[in-house]
Amino acid sequence: MRYQSSSPKRRFLAGVRCPKCQEMDAVVQINIVTPAPDEYIECTQCGHTEHRPDPDAISAKNHLEDQIARDAMATGTSGTVKFKS
Repeated sequence: MRYQSSSPKRRFLAGVRCPKCQEMDAVVQINIVTPAPDEYIECTQCGHTEHRPDPDAISAKNHLEDQIARDAMATGTSGTVKFKS
């Protein structure tokens, strides 16, 4: 799993002189950002990533499954399926 860093990002600027000492190629640009939290898992072997599921979507799916189970019980269509060999 990778973690997002909130530390400032530094990028080397080639071909730029320092305004004070005039040294060439010794300057970095610093981008200070606060990343939005984004949790995900990542496989280090194949690179596959998955984001954390939305809690509202999970709740809606669970509610739908519960409703289907209640409807099946009310109509008497639930039971065990057995296969004969």
